[in-house]
Amino acid sequence: MTEQDRRSREGFLRQGFLPVDRNSYPLYKAHDENNRLSEMTAAIVTSWGSAFNAVYKQINGYLCSAWFTGGLPVYFEIHRPWGTGDCSLPEIVDVLYGLSREAGLPFLQIGVIDGLFLKEYTGIRGYHIKTGYDDDHSEYGFKTGDLLELSGGINEDKRRHLKKCSRIPDVSLRPMTKENVRFCLEIEEEWCRRQDCPVCGSLVGCEKKALEIMVDIFDDTVYNGVFAYIKDTPAGFAIGEKKDENISFLYFAKANVPDLNVYIYYMMVKTYLSGAEYLNLGEDMGKKGLRIFKTHLGVHEMWRKYVCTYTRA
Repeated sequence: MTEQDRRSREGFLRQGFLPVDRNSYPLYKAHDENNRLSEMTAAIVTSWGSAFNAVYKQINGYLCSAWFTGGLPVYFEIHRPWGTGDCSLPEIVDVLYGLSREAGLPFLQIGVIDGLFLKEYTGIRGYHIKTGYDDDHSEYGFKTGDLLELSGGINEDKRRHLKKCSRIPDVSLRPMTKENVRFCLEIEEEWCRRQDCPVCGSLVGCEKKALEIMVDIFDDTVYNGVFAYIKDTPAGFAIGEKKDENISFLYFAKANVPDLNVYIYYMMVKTYLSGAEYLNLGEDMGKKGLRIFKTHLGVHEMWRKYVCTYTRA
C-alpha cells in the first residue's frame, strides 16, 4: 500500500469500516445469491480481501467494501440486499461519496459492475460520471459444453495438452475434502518458490495469502475441489463452485507439472461443474501467460466489468 492508501484506509476504519477477512465470510455469504455473472462471490471477496487490504461496512442492507491496489484509485464493490432494501442505489452512492471524501479521496469510484447493471450506475443524478473498463480485468466466460469439447481447430491446443498429460504415468484425481484441503498450501508453496515474487504480487495481491483464507473457509458441501496426484504425491489442485444451473466458478487452480493444469481444469468441469451452463474463469490480470492459457481453452466470451467514477456536478 502507498502512504495515501494507508491514510485513506485509516480514514475508513475511523468511520466504522472493518477489515475484510475470514471473519467476514458469513456476512458475504448471506449476500452471495444476489450476484449473477459477477465474480464478487463470498469466496472471492473473502479470500482476496486481505491481500488487497479491503475494508467493508454494511449500509442500509448494502454490503460495501473499499479495495486498495497500490497507488491506483481506491474503488468500492457493492453487494446488494435482497428485494428493494432500505434505500435506493442513488442514496448509497451519496453515502459512499461522502465517506470517500471524508477519508481524503478526491472522488468516489465503484468497480466490478456487470454490464447488465451499468445503466443503473450511470443514471444517478447530481454527479459527473466517467465510465470505463479494462480487458485485463474483464472475466472469461465459457460454456461448460465448449470447455469439454475436443474437436475442431479451436480446441487443438487443449487436445495436445490433454494428450501429453495422458502419457504421465500414475496420474489420478482425488476429491478435495475438509480433511485434505490443506494440501493446496503445499502445492502453492512449491509453485511460489519458482516465482519472482514482485512480479507475482504486482497489483493483484498475494495469491498464497488468498489461498490460505480459501482453505480456512472451504466447505465441501458448498465448494468443489480436486487434487491431481502423480503416484502418491499431490501435484495440482482446483477449487470451484457450482452456484446454480446458470453459473459456476473456478476460483483457484495450480499445477507443478507441465500440461497438468489443462487436465485439472477439464476434469474439474467434467466431474463437478458441467451441470451449470457457464463457467466463470475470472480475469487474466494482464498476465500474458495466463491470457494465453485461458484463450486456448476454447470458445469463450469476455464479460466486461465496468468502473464508474463520480464527482459532484
